[in-house]
Amino acid sequence: MALSQYKGEEIIDSITIKQGQKHFNRVWMPRTVFNDPQGKDGYIIGNGESRIGFDLYSLPQDTYGCNALYRDYEPDYLIVVDQLMYKEIVDSGYGEKNTVYTNRNNMKKYKGVSHLIPHNPHKGAGTTAMHIAIMDGHTHLYCIGFDCDKDGPNANVYKDTPCYNDSKTIVHQTVWGNQIYQFIQSNPQVKWTFVGGNQPAKMFDLDNCTSISYNELYTHINTHDETA
Repeated sequence: MALSQYKGEEIIDSITIKQGQKHFNRVWMPRTVFNDPQGKDGYIIGNGESRIGFDLYSLPQDTYGCNALYRDYEPDYLIVVDQLMYKEIVDSGYGEKNTVYTNRNNMKKYKGVSHLIPHNPHKGAGTTAMHIAIMDGHTHLYCIGFDCDKDGPNANVYKDTPCYNDSKTIVHQTVWGNQIYQFIQSNPQVKWTFVGGNQPAKMFDLDNCTSISYNELYTHINTHDETA
């Protein structure tokens, strides 16, 4: 379902127990972000170190970024699922001028200005960003900064900073890799292109997934601009 058809959704906002029975308190959350991709590619920005050196400002719309990316770059849409990361963003005031997606629990606990993740898949920020881009109607996603082939010392752009583990922490990136792999499998109508980095080889056994270099991405962007 494209987001152009999405009007909002009823969610379970809280649960109360009366006389041993659970009562689900529901609330209607209307759609608050209106984005028409108009045939544009979607650009999903992860925070793996493989994207260091790439000029994010060379990307056209629509960009979907994750977590602390806002510290260095303002994507069109910022996706945050971690509580402490969301609190930092609320405290910064970033959501008052930019579009931030998060879950209902974060909204209730820390307030701030944000938008509900539509039909929340309850995945990591990167996979959730892909989900939102697909909900928006994108059929080709370019994924940047996704380094999820091997477990090992933290290789996040924002390691050793607030809300992130230090550089010595062993991070199980393969968990995210498997999650993304399953998501690609379940969305055969969407094409994925991973730029640089390292991803599980099995991803590229799928008909709808491929990889390119950063030079090839620059060429794509420039060609797209010329033909737009």
